[in-house]
Amino acid sequence: MQVVENRDNQVSKIFLILITIFGSVTLFLQPIFSVPDEGTHFAIAYTIFHDGKSNSEFGRYAQGVDIPSYRDRSFFSKHVVKKGDFKENKLELHLGIRKIQYLPQAVGMLIGEMIYPSYGVIIFFGRLLNLILYIVGMYFAIKKAKTAQWVMAMVALLPMSIQQAVSISYDPFFFVSIFLAFSLITNLSTKKEPLTFKWYAYIVGTVMILFFAKTSALAMGLYFMTLPTVLFGNNYVTRVMDNIWKLCDKYKKTVILLGILLFLLFLKYEFRNYGGLLKGSQILLNTFIRPDIQTGLDPILTSGIIGNFGWLTHRLPEWVIIIDFIFLTIMAISEKKVDVKKRMIVTGGMVYFLNIVLVSLVMYVQWTLNKLKWVDAVFVEGNQGRYYTPFLICLAPIGLILQKYIKIEISESTKKNLFLGFSVFNFIYFIVLMVLFYYTHDGGVNFLPHLGNLIKGIK
Repeated sequence: MQVVENRDNQVSKIFLILITIFGSVTLFLQPIFSVPDEGTHFAIAYTIFHDGKSNSEFGRYAQGVDIPSYRDRSFFSKHVVKKGDFKENKLELHLGIRKIQYLPQAVGMLIGEMIYPSYGVIIFFGRLLNLILYIVGMYFAIKKAKTAQWVMAMVALLPMSIQQAVSISYDPFFFVSIFLAFSLITNLSTKKEPLTFKWYAYIVGTVMILFFAKTSALAMGLYFMTLPTVLFGNNYVTRVMDNIWKLCDKYKKTVILLGILLFLLFLKYEFRNYGGLLKGSQILLNTFIRPDIQTGLDPILTSGIIGNFGWLTHRLPEWVIIIDFIFLTIMAISEKKVDVKKRMIVTGGMVYFLNIVLVSLVMYVQWTLNKLKWVDAVFVEGNQGRYYTPFLICLAPIGLILQKYIKIEISESTKKNLFLGFSVFNFIYFIVLMVLFYYTHDGGVNFLPHLGNLIKGIK
């Protein structure tokens, strides 16, 4: 038991060290408003403690970072030294349920404004508070998880995760909510005795956090339907649930067919005003299996899960993406064996798939049709891989099933070294791309010749 405890602590401690280093470096190097929609998130978070009506500059920052100012080195005077027009914004509390996910960065932004009212300083402190939330929440989730710790740590340190963690987006809150829920489920799925009041409090708190995050986070609620009934004592309800699960296990094929039918009925309902079931199904197929139709499938959706940065301006090459996915698969299969119900493992795949569908439906209606006015669109536009990044951990327990068919034996020390190697490599690649794109006058297109000329000039 002591060996397991030491192993669990090792993963979380290594993660804590790496995320502190990676986050700190990114905090100082990542340009302000360089994360997608960060200007919009800035305005929402700022108005939690202000009326925000008199600030006319919110609009111009909704379009992304001022790249030329970074490439000509004028960004510091434009964004950090120059004070913003915040004097007329009165201190007022506007905290609604849908704004709770913006509260950490809003507090940081308020602190930054009090210290020095420039956009650069305000955003720096907003990002800092978000990063602290991310570090603390992820550390706790990884430390307490009963399985998939290495995979959780790896996903939390992916370049895309780091970019979003060091931003004033609501994504840090979103990522943490998914990880905390998954960590709690791994604990509940391995318990063999009825829950105490403490565990019920954990469940209620986690559900509330999921509710305050993105709507798609509620897909994690499927996990709670698969929990062992022994957790809730021996009563009429739990006996009925046990019988239902036994029937599902006995008639697997029938249950699968019913599940497919329910899914089709769901699609028919969602696309009732947009062409019906066949039209909607075709739109989803075009989006996810036809890269000749949805040209962003590989560079934006697939690569974006791990690393398509800025406002989709620069990204990791696909050979790195492939290697990272292979490594995540190996780590999942080599995770320590944990006795959990198969339905919990299968639910993980369902959660990931359901999240993809739900996000796509939202993006089709709100972005493709309403925002872009593409009324004849045959695919979903606006999807980004980062929407699916935190849900990767839901696929990790599938490795427990694959262990029966694929034998991968890796010592904990080897796992640690592989984990360190991949994490550091990914992060360095991310930082190099960021520096070349934002801090060289041509985006790094002729970096080596310029470096050679610089060295010659020094000599």
